[in-house]
Amino acid sequence: MAKESGDEQMLYAEEHKRRQWQWENALRRHNFVGFIGEVLKGVVAQKTREGTYDAWVNDAKTKTEEARRKGGQGDEMEM
Repeated sequence: MAKESGDEQMLYAEEHKRRQWQWENALRRHNFVGFIGEVLKGVVAQKTREGTYDAWVNDAKTKTEEARRKGGQGDEMEM
């Protein structure tokens, strides 16, 4: 419909929307749970080898508690 009317802005918006749909559908086709588990295992193994695992966990707990006190949900953390 946008092509027929010659509305460039509407055409761009429709193309963008469809590209976003394609991206989301591609993500749904893949199961990243195994990948995320392996990455987490690797990070934990590295922190354990370095001897910084306990400090890393305690730091994450502290940041989560601070975020909750500030009114956040605690699920977005600084890197």
